[in-house]
Amino acid sequence: MKASTNYTTTLLVLFLSLSVTAQTLEPIYPEFIEDGQVLKEATVGGLSSPQFSEVDLNNDGIQDLYIYDKIGQLSLTYLNGGTPNQVDYSYAPAYQKNFPTLIEWVILRDYNGDGIQDIFAYSSTPGIPGIEVFTGYYNEENRIAFRQNNLSGGQFNIIYYPGNSGNNNLYVSSIDYPAIDDIDGDGDLDIVTFNLAGGIVELFENQSVERGFGKDSLQFTLVDRCWGKFFESGITQEVDLGSSPEECAINFRASEPRSGVHAGSTVLTIDLDNDGDKEVILGDISFTNLNMLTNGGTAQQAFMTDQDIAFPSNDVSVDVPLFPAAFSLDVNNDGAKDLLVAPNLGNDIGETYEVVWYYENVASTEKPVYELRQKDLFVEDMIDYGTGAQPVFVDYNQDGLLDLVVGNKSFFVPGGNRNASVYLYENIGTATVPRYELKEDDLFGLNVFSQNSWRFTPTFGDLDGDGDLDALIGEEFGNLFYAENIAGLDQPFEFAPAVFGFQDLDVGQSSRPQIIDVNRDGLLDLVIGERNGNLNYFENTGTIQSPDFPSDPTNNFFGKVDARETNQVTGYSAPTIIEIEGVFQLFVGNEGGKILQYDGIEGNVGGTFTEVTNNYGNLLIGAEIHPAFADIDKDGFLELAVGNIRGGLSFFKTDLKNQLTNTTTLSAETFITLSPNPSNEQLTIAIGGNIEPLQVKIYGINGQVVVNQAFKEVVFIGDLVEGMYVLEIETTKGSYTQKFVKQ
Repeated sequence: MKASTNYTTTLLVLFLSLSVTAQTLEPIYPEFIEDGQVLKEATVGGLSSPQFSEVDLNNDGIQDLYIYDKIGQLSLTYLNGGTPNQVDYSYAPAYQKNFPTLIEWVILRDYNGDGIQDIFAYSSTPGIPGIEVFTGYYNEENRIAFRQNNLSGGQFNIIYYPGNSGNNNLYVSSIDYPAIDDIDGDGDLDIVTFNLAGGIVELFENQSVERGFGKDSLQFTLVDRCWGKFFESGITQEVDLGSSPEECAINFRASEPRSGVHAGSTVLTIDLDNDGDKEVILGDISFTNLNMLTNGGTAQQAFMTDQDIAFPSNDVSVDVPLFPAAFSLDVNNDGAKDLLVAPNLGNDIGETYEVVWYYENVASTEKPVYELRQKDLFVEDMIDYGTGAQPVFVDYNQDGLLDLVVGNKSFFVPGGNRNASVYLYENIGTATVPRYELKEDDLFGLNVFSQNSWRFTPTFGDLDGDGDLDALIGEEFGNLFYAENIAGLDQPFEFAPAVFGFQDLDVGQSSRPQIIDVNRDGLLDLVIGERNGNLNYFENTGTIQSPDFPSDPTNNFFGKVDARETNQVTGYSAPTIIEIEGVFQLFVGNEGGKILQYDGIEGNVGGTFTEVTNNYGNLLIGAEIHPAFADIDKDGFLELAVGNIRGGLSFFKTDLKNQLTNTTTLSAETFITLSPNPSNEQLTIAIGGNIEPLQVKIYGINGQVVVNQAFKEVVFIGDLVEGMYVLEIETTKGSYTQKFVKQ
């Protein structure tokens, strides 16, 4: 007989009591170790389709880094330490809140010549392709912020240009990445982009200065409907080059626009030979390479005369599956513009880990020479599971510290295949300072299933009543894997081979389960989120040792919770239910990057829950998020780990109180015993040593408090169902926990 904290710690993830006042969450950065190396920026949250721009975030005269990730529609900000000849960035999320909500593509450029970067971005008006503009300024904290321009010329707040029959919106596809650059050398910014039909690049010249408006106005005119005189078919890697500066590569006239819809291209304009005109580096949605076109014309009349489809052909050629985009910026603080290349696809069928190819410019900005340095810049310092991250805390090795188990959606595999798995990070830190080290990269052995099943979402609970925690793992097509824990009580987890199709349960797509006794009948039920955004409740009508769930949900619109954002058809609901001062609260991550919070659950499993907030914590970490709560530093308050569609994790400190705040281990000299154990009617508690007992609580294996009373030497348990329980005695010297069996 001894004072045991291992079992109680295991249950922390399952039974927590909270205060519900938190709305603003403080980011925290626990240490993560992989392959013996500490990840410098572990909890940034991953990268998938990043777009890069230079920007001075804090007005210190040093160009920092702005990253917009197309997957997740998220702004990320990095401060530049400015160390010469070094890549010296550190993640600085405090600056992200000053960026507006942006979608599809983002380019930072200083259009008005005030030395502060402005934003050009895809239109946020649904169904209206075009360009929004935000003017940059420094606020009272000397941090960059933005106000949206009021652009005239049409019904929507986007850039217009004069056409034959009135003003037209300056079209840029949501799929493309345009060039915003001084093409004609007159000092203001022009726009180069593929037209609606594709294949042909158009030049929109900014004529604000020429018209007497100054640089602080945006006055665009379509001056060249076949800029560079080339045609990109999208069928071959080569483009068709024109035969003269006056003739487009295809039979094209302004009065005969082409039909069809453009598939997708990226454009970077850059003077690579220091002759005053702009070359163009193209990426195409159909290919993995970049094509560099040499401008044999002038700044005023571009004419592409040669091409390099293996750019940069002097070194390792770009090979980014799929749809590469190129970005020019000084990455290593040596004064020369380097080259970054990343996928622009915006979904998970392209490269998901080697997503930032860094080519150092070993010459000069005027005549660059690029050499590949690495393919995973920034990502190498992060936890990044490709796409998707579904975390859960559990004391896997039963050492009293909460470990972390994470399932992913998939890593990229050529040919459209999948590479999904479940990862185990063991907490090798202390009770107050967690440190996580990767120990298993295929927990449960599910990777062999990932050609037919992916997006693994683990959860834990004692489904067979033997006192240890078993595992259920959700997956892409709405079913569940079951892995029985065969280790036994207080032993490091050991699982039998995972079995697909647990009790033939099927919620459609993207099952995200939690094991919890929702109706408080002593049996563990299931709450399962899914792609559609609703929650499915499966009531357990079996026994503690042999659960039985109906083939169809007991309630497939549990609590009337709908996690979808307005006008969206999917929600990807990720539920976690925890106790708050003895009452259930529900937190649901959704596709839109928010956590929804609900109460009104007690005794109301067939009713409508009450929404507390539709954006708990006001997180800005990207889309399709999955929350997990636990007190990982034993300070009495919960931390929050959140996975996202970019394949990474973010951590936050909350002010939500942990129910087992003051639990400590009492010495063996205390002499506390329970008898009889097992028992069917009552327990007698004997206490030795100089301590004063105050309170008695009994927890079910699912974490619910089933007895809570002032200390008495005899506790009646006749009304409890059979199974394993934890008895906690609060004393003047701390709290003591001991397991017992009701038979």
